[in-house]
Amino acid sequence: MEKYDVVIIGAGPGGMTAGIYAQRSGLKTVMLEKAAPGGNMMNTNEIENWTGSGTISGFDLSQQMFDHTQELGVGYKYGDVTKIEDKGKTKEVHTASGDVYEAGAVIIASGTIPRKTGAPGEEKLSGKGVSYCAICDGAFFNDKEIAVIGGGNSAIEEAVYLAKTVKHITVVNILPSLQADQVAVEDAKETGKMDFKLGYEVASFNGEDSLNGLTLKNVKTGETEELDVEGTFVFIGQVPKAEFAKELGILNKWGYINVNAHMETDVPGVFAIGDVVDKELRQIVTAASDGSIAAVQASKYLEKSNKE
Repeated sequence: MEKYDVVIIGAGPGGMTAGIYAQRSGLKTVMLEKAAPGGNMMNTNEIENWTGSGTISGFDLSQQMFDHTQELGVGYKYGDVTKIEDKGKTKEVHTASGDVYEAGAVIIASGTIPRKTGAPGEEKLSGKGVSYCAICDGAFFNDKEIAVIGGGNSAIEEAVYLAKTVKHITVVNILPSLQADQVAVEDAKETGKMDFKLGYEVASFNGEDSLNGLTLKNVKTGETEELDVEGTFVFIGQVPKAEFAKELGILNKWGYINVNAHMETDVPGVFAIGDVVDKELRQIVTAASDGSIAAVQASKYLEKSNKE
């Protein structure tokens, strides 16, 4: 069993910021990550609202943040967390590989994963024409007909990115209007490569070895129609990655973690930050802000705990 002052679950912008603040507070800190440093930020083509950077790619910002943590000596290990056990003053973080990490404080920064439509054929054709990441898979659909599922900012912004290389995009949204802001919608229209099927949902993803089309259903009339596409990108929201914390009783009915202004959960010594938290705004800058708050509060918590 490895022992630390603080274990951070996840190395996205929130987790890495927490690592920086915790390490600078003199705490022995480790980040456990089962993917790559940066989390969902890694899959963002262009970031335009990170203060002071203008436009920067998600990959570059992720690398800058990670390099900063390593310059300070923040620990970094692969870890697919399966359970957190509350032992009072100490917590045990268990991983799928059997490793166990003991710490006085735990900061959960595990983020979210893409929400799926649940329509028939989606799972079978995932990675075979069905994708959830434009920057990861967009190059495979050069000069092809594709669909984008969703009507929020993420969907429309990713559609604009894909429009640079694909032949044509059909945006399919279950609601009768788009939820994206006006700037994003205007950018989409200016590409000249998009049309919109509003008030439709995906009834099925079609194909055997690869996607060859979608069956769409009009949510008002129930009528169906076929859409010939070779690729579909799904952007309909996110699902929190916090199942490992279920036994602690800190999840709400949607699976997000409830915290107070200090990023504290109902379990003393367990904090949560970023997209996995029940909050109004999920952005890189808010995750980083959460991380700084949680690390400072964790330091105060440990100081008090060690005196008792």
